[in-house]
Amino acid sequence: MKLLCLSADDLRSALPMDVAVRVVKQAFAAFSSGRAEAPPRTVLSIPERVATTLVMSCYLPDYGLGTKVVSVFPQNRGGLTPVVQGLVVLLDPETGEPVALVDGTALTAWRTGAASGAATDLLSLEHATEAAVIGAGAQARTQVIALDTVRSLDTIWIYARTTDRVRALIENLQPHVSATLVAAESAVEAVRDVAIVCTATSSTTPVLDGSLLAPGTHVNAIGSFTTEMCEIDARTIERARVFVDSVAAAVAEAGDLLAAESAGVTQRHDWTELGRVVTGTATGREGDEITLFKSVGLAVQDIAVAGEAVARARAAGLGTEVVV
Repeated sequence: MKLLCLSADDLRSALPMDVAVRVVKQAFAAFSSGRAEAPPRTVLSIPERVATTLVMSCYLPDYGLGTKVVSVFPQNRGGLTPVVQGLVVLLDPETGEPVALVDGTALTAWRTGAASGAATDLLSLEHATEAAVIGAGAQARTQVIALDTVRSLDTIWIYARTTDRVRALIENLQPHVSATLVAAESAVEAVRDVAIVCTATSSTTPVLDGSLLAPGTHVNAIGSFTTEMCEIDARTIERARVFVDSVAAAVAEAGDLLAAESAGVTQRHDWTELGRVVTGTATGREGDEITLFKSVGLAVQDIAVAGEAVARARAAGLGTEVVV
């Protein structure tokens, strides 16, 4: 069989962030309106390494059929091997034949950034001028790119506990974005007076103090994806109107929301899927309310982005064809 293989560079060349944002919006809409086959992902824990492997499959009529296998090994942080690594296999929906392989490490970061871009475009103040990103890893990188894509920002503040990583991220990204990237000395400094906040960490304790958020702030929380992780404090959730990628997935995996629900400051029946905002069956922002988009990540994002990237790559002559 012949497979088209897309590297990280192929993926990003074939699918610029503005297109990825549009594709992810459509994927969320398909999911929330029942037009996608996407069973709950399989989660395999590796206790000896405090690590996780995920298997995520999906069929989207407009984009294709496929599966992503992704591993999250936090112990790799600071070394040569990425924390998040993965591979996406796309199949022909007519025959089931494997047709493409996509770098799942790059795709996971790109589609996660696109999800925040979609939420920011739908929920944040249109004339926002400043934003903050907490975290400095691969996921933080695409958060910056997505924010810069959907809003005309003057400044994006970046904070992480490891200052060298923040400096390296800024040095690498600044030539590629319009906003000025500034290293913040603390999370408090980063979020002060900004209209958009993104948290992109694997923390088990909150990295955001909700009492600091100004009216009208929009928050994207994309780092935590297990019941043990918790980036967002209960005060943020108490003050915010909560949007999620999937209510069912949030109930199963969103540690931040589940902790806040146990504390009595939020209820799952009040959470709104972002796809419903896309389709117009739910309202988005109202006035100067604080909005929170909590994402644990869905297979529809992976397969929509991979499917569109492969289609565009074929048209542009990108990628490498291999015979196996």
